[in-house]
Amino acid sequence: MPTPSITDIYAPPALGSRDDQYSPLRYWYLLTATGAFGLIVGILVLSDPSRSLKTLAVILGIYLLLVGTLVIIRTATDEDRGTGGFVLGAVTLIAGVILIRHPSQSVVLISMALGVYFLIDGALALAQAIIGPGRLWALIRGVVLVAAGVLITSSPEISVKTLALFTGIALCLEGTIQIVESLMLRSLHHQAGA
Repeated sequence: MPTPSITDIYAPPALGSRDDQYSPLRYWYLLTATGAFGLIVGILVLSDPSRSLKTLAVILGIYLLLVGTLVIIRTATDEDRGTGGFVLGAVTLIAGVILIRHPSQSVVLISMALGVYFLIDGALALAQAIIGPGRLWALIRGVVLVAAGVLITSSPEISVKTLALFTGIALCLEGTIQIVESLMLRSLHHQAGA
């Protein structure tokens, strides 16, 4: 049996190595699911922005619960993501529970929950743009989310219709970017297997 070299011991497997069951490339479909769900919810919200406050809160609460769960799963399967993904997942789950539990509360509560989610997700995307792979898409996603978070949290007394428009546009943009990122990961996954 040959003795492993220093490179074999200390060099991590290449990103997308088919042998690595924890490679983030293997789970590209989670990003696709998150993006598709965000795009669908964004379109639903934009299709009728004057829905009642309760309906908007429940739709967005369910979205946040699903996204929070998927973010935690994605973070657990990608050791390069760090604890930021767990924090985002926990905050997202809490915001989702708040929206579902108190759907008839004021627009201020809903806008603050969504605004904080957008700000934290955007900040993590901007951090990824600085230090991680996929910098351009992470930068675009981070700027869009931070802008949406700032718009929503800086004017919490906005109307339900305005909140729905901001949220719908942000969700559609975020969903589209996530789908594009997932297709890029899928391509890398298939190239690694070739």
